[in-house]
Amino acid sequence: MLMNPLEYLYLIGYKLHKSYGLTRRKRLEGRTISVGNLTLGGTGKTPLTIEIAREAIKRGFTISILTRGYKSKSDESIIVSKGHGPLVDWEDSGDEPFLMALKTPGAWIVKDPNRYRGGLISGLKDLFVLDDGFQHWPLHRDIDVVLIDSSDPFGGGRLLPFGRLREPLQALSRASVIVITKAHERLESLEKKIRQYNQKAPIFYGEYRIDGFRAFTGIKSSGEITTKRAFIFSGIGNPAHFEALLSEYGVQVVGSERFRDHHQYTERDLDRIVRLAKKANAEVLITTEKDLVRLRGFEEPEIPLYAVSIRLDIKDKSFFELLFKGLVPKEKQHPGTGG
Repeated sequence: MLMNPLEYLYLIGYKLHKSYGLTRRKRLEGRTISVGNLTLGGTGKTPLTIEIAREAIKRGFTISILTRGYKSKSDESIIVSKGHGPLVDWEDSGDEPFLMALKTPGAWIVKDPNRYRGGLISGLKDLFVLDDGFQHWPLHRDIDVVLIDSSDPFGGGRLLPFGRLREPLQALSRASVIVITKAHERLESLEKKIRQYNQKAPIFYGEYRIDGFRAFTGIKSSGEITTKRAFIFSGIGNPAHFEALLSEYGVQVVGSERFRDHHQYTERDLDRIVRLAKKANAEVLITTEKDLVRLRGFEEPEIPLYAVSIRLDIKDKSFFELLFKGLVPKEKQHPGTGG
């Protein structure tokens, strides 16, 4: 396939950025795992980062999640959480770091475009996890986990801006571990394509599952949402998959509205959503947890609003054994020192 001139310019910029980053590469004192992808958009990086953090904490490891905080108001270093919930407003941290702070008690979360600096701010940890770190060249990683969306694995096979590829497919050769998402069964043809670029990385499968609903107030709902007519809305990277997941779960979807990824809502947006929901005779509104973060500070709408909690379930649990192999919590290495 011939490369468009704009793709070629993007490729030149990518190579310069990569070369510059690699010359400045530094290493943190702790196992460093990157969770990333090759394409633009939602492949499940944040959900997988959350799952890795939860499993690490369960095993007694100290952990810091390092994130750039996309769309946050500040470019400065910000400690989003020290393991006990958010310390700053979501507009300062970005919606995804704020959500991670809510969902990963026990984990430090530091927002900093310079992940090495963010790691130093975190202090000594057993484990550092980079959310969306595959293209973050200045920081050494011990393990690169790359997610591939089975519904659009290679972004149309074209680099930005004509396709959704952030790097050429040859970059898959850097992956230590590959996770295929949104697949209900093994996809041998996709695995064969992956093996053209990486013959060694173990391939795992991750499936999204609904883990319950939370009301606008954040309280977990005990009611049966699926019995009610629902109007759904979202501002995420892959709204079609979110909508399909709700339908598969049995939610009676009577209408939907989509916004751009990381959309910052206004009162006018919420009024429009309620108006469309009423027109569709909806009994409830449903959105994502990430969208609910961006609705903090708003008055509760007159139609009950719920956020769906979604987890990325890795079917083969040896995935975590691979990530944590040989890693011993520092407290066990030095008993009695306190962490």
